[in-house]
Amino acid sequence: MYNLGRSNGLIFGILLIAMVWGSTLGAHADNSVMLFDFREGTHGWTGNHHITGLEATNEGIAFESTGNDPWIEGPPVINMPRGDRVRITIRMKSSDGDSSGEIFYGPSFSAERQGRFFIQSDGDWHEYSILLPEQVPGSRLRIDPAADTGKFVVAWIKADLVQPLISPEFSPAKPVVFDKEIDIVSGDLRYQHNGADWDGYALWVADEQMAMGHTDAEIGVMLDGGPQMITLKDADIQVEKTADVLNIEAKFTDDDGGQWILQRSISADKTGTIRVHTSVSVNQDREVYHLPWLSLFPGLNTYGEVKNQAILPGIDYLENEPSSSMASFNAAQADRRIVEDFKLTLPMMALQVKDRYIGVLWNREAMPATIFDSPDRVFNSKAHLMGLWYPAVGDLRLENELSVFGTFPIQQGVPLEFELFFLGGMGNSIVPAAQHYIALRDTPDLPELEGGFQQAIRLLAGGWLDSAGHDDGLWRHAVWPGFGLTPAADAPAFMMWLAHYTEDDALAERLYAAAERGLERLDPYDNYQTSVGHCSRPTPTLLFGNIANNIQRMMSGARMNLSAFDENGIRRYHQPDPSKPDYGRTHFEDHANGFNAQALEPILLAATFSGDETLIREALRLLDLQTHHYADTVPRGAQTWEMPLHTPDIVGSGRLIRTYVMGYLLTGNEDYLEQARYWAWTGIPLIYLDHPVEGPVGTYATIAVLGATNWVAPNWIGLPVQWCGLVYRSALHDLARIDPVEGAFWDHIAKGITLSGLQQSFSLDDEERQGLLPDFFYLREQISDGPAISPGTVQAHMAEAYGKIAYYSVERINDDNVLVHVPGDIQNITLTEGKAAMDIQIWTEEPYWVRITRVNQDVDVQWNGNDPVEVVYDATYNALNVRLQGNGNLTINQL
Repeated sequence: MYNLGRSNGLIFGILLIAMVWGSTLGAHADNSVMLFDFREGTHGWTGNHHITGLEATNEGIAFESTGNDPWIEGPPVINMPRGDRVRITIRMKSSDGDSSGEIFYGPSFSAERQGRFFIQSDGDWHEYSILLPEQVPGSRLRIDPAADTGKFVVAWIKADLVQPLISPEFSPAKPVVFDKEIDIVSGDLRYQHNGADWDGYALWVADEQMAMGHTDAEIGVMLDGGPQMITLKDADIQVEKTADVLNIEAKFTDDDGGQWILQRSISADKTGTIRVHTSVSVNQDREVYHLPWLSLFPGLNTYGEVKNQAILPGIDYLENEPSSSMASFNAAQADRRIVEDFKLTLPMMALQVKDRYIGVLWNREAMPATIFDSPDRVFNSKAHLMGLWYPAVGDLRLENELSVFGTFPIQQGVPLEFELFFLGGMGNSIVPAAQHYIALRDTPDLPELEGGFQQAIRLLAGGWLDSAGHDDGLWRHAVWPGFGLTPAADAPAFMMWLAHYTEDDALAERLYAAAERGLERLDPYDNYQTSVGHCSRPTPTLLFGNIANNIQRMMSGARMNLSAFDENGIRRYHQPDPSKPDYGRTHFEDHANGFNAQALEPILLAATFSGDETLIREALRLLDLQTHHYADTVPRGAQTWEMPLHTPDIVGSGRLIRTYVMGYLLTGNEDYLEQARYWAWTGIPLIYLDHPVEGPVGTYATIAVLGATNWVAPNWIGLPVQWCGLVYRSALHDLARIDPVEGAFWDHIAKGITLSGLQQSFSLDDEERQGLLPDFFYLREQISDGPAISPGTVQAHMAEAYGKIAYYSVERINDDNVLVHVPGDIQNITLTEGKAAMDIQIWTEEPYWVRITRVNQDVDVQWNGNDPVEVVYDATYNALNVRLQGNGNLTINQL
């Protein structure tokens, strides 16, 4: 994820606005006002320096874009409709352009006042609608019709008001009164009903009351042409428990004679899970504007507004702090109580307090509006609110608004049905709730790249060889202004891996030739340091040599990072450049676990690869202090080059996993393995494990951060940034190798993230960006966009995704914590007294190095029963560098 201002012509977030694409909100053409009819002239509209040939034609104003970030802008709009919301509609056709369209509005233009729309550059006319907030006198409009070059004609711009049908007001929630108690129990979770009210229940976990229902539940119906809220308090309620099922029925008659029947069955499901199935029917057709399937108040009449952690996956990941806060967003974007469904990575929400968690999950296909407010500011219950209501966000409801803009039908004799599951159990964080979700729903099938493994090779080879990211043995980290060409050691190594596996001899020859040219461009003493991917491993050093020099560079970097930590093991955040935002100003501390891990990871990597005992001791001391400060907390603060220190993020999860994995490799300490598992679970709520949209890309896409760049734009919620997930993915593969309990699970999740990254990569028909990874992906529109990132970020673990020989492996082989590093795979480790044997699989036909740390000079090694090609003892670090070729069995004697 990169700091991309709108001056770059691409972004993005919806600030102070709600996007409506193809929506039927309110009236449209009948009440529209023509703001500018460009078939009659330019009306004072002009273009910036990237616009040429702007002229009025009988079709509209025609112009071309010649470069990055084109736009046209007009004078103040004198006939703009006045009201809460204004829908702007633009009729435009474009060709040879891209899909990135934006509109800016207001007396002046800024990132806070913009909205995006997706352009179809097929040469045909299309109408694009964008919903804006109320416009003040003197407001102007600016249209950014693409990110780059293209040809455009704009016929006209119209506007119309969009008015809410009704803005419901809710009375304060009251505690449930229990004259009698009827229970359904599953594990530690108990559903207790009072036998008198439709929603008269409480949820208990291990004898602690955790939440209550809403005894004053209401349904909003249009009667006599007007809205009416009908309270269920007056309904005839029947409650009966038969066997292990609690059945509740509510009957009432509305003022127009409609007879309603609400039925609910509650039953125990898997351990700690209670199933709730609800149906609503009426004997006359009705138009409804409010139907609450769930209004749950965690903390009502008990622990109140306190919590330890809470999640609305993909939206909020909280400690004891308010949801919808401004710590990671500006005020215009902070309200996230009601969001579009596709932004939820998992259809669940949960809250943890008192060593317990309570939550709810549902089927995404039911499409409720998800209400999550902690503390509750809707009913002012002095607790928290979890709701699932109809109508959903879309044609009838805007994000973050209680107002509704239309009704939905309940047809005579055709019941509406909804199913949800309450979750509850013990836990010191929200992680057990995420684990509970996976136990119920499992993980989705892995994505598939059309054409399979060989197509993946062709795709990434296109990025390494033929994209604008490569030129004559030099590569860019990303195709984007500011990223220059540079020598890179990972590029030749990755290309050699692709060449080994491709079935196309001509492609293999090109890959080997480009790798050779890349090696010619390298400083032979700097192989390890030069990388254009995000997931660096020491493979180039093990392939190309100069191990001692590269370890020296690693150690130098490690010592520099050590100096960043104070005596308490904390790396305190300070904004070094006063001209830039102070990203620490909204956080409750001047440090964060992800910010620390960013510096600690390379320290531990230097320790594991060098074997330096002094560095190992210091690195482990710092790691233990991280556990002391941050155990059972939320991952955050790993991307402070553009994000607030407070912002929860998946890169933080990934870097923390990796630090503890290396701690385990260096010690065999199971506590480190348990910490690595914890941080791996913290990333799960940031992964789409329930397909959110139509189209192939969805599952295993990853949300990078729950915040906005510079608090403003882009807003990254609902906008996958797969490179961040791929950093996490690499750490998961490291964890999978050492975790005998959950390793298969981590391996599956990691494979899915890689395959989604391949799906998202720019296609081979995109000449400049082919085979490169997009910085972000528009899920609903299935469009890759943003800076195009080196293929190495995806390829780092493509081997695992397709069951091929790994690019790099490290294994701890005995209780003395001897580590073996290989540019391939290590399998079948066997130990006898004083001897270790292992099989090494390699993907290159060239000689390579294996590094063995923490051994003495007397150690003897054999390769397939013979002496290796070369053995070099590293007396500085008590390590062995062994030169091998091909596959075989390595034995280490006299350990």
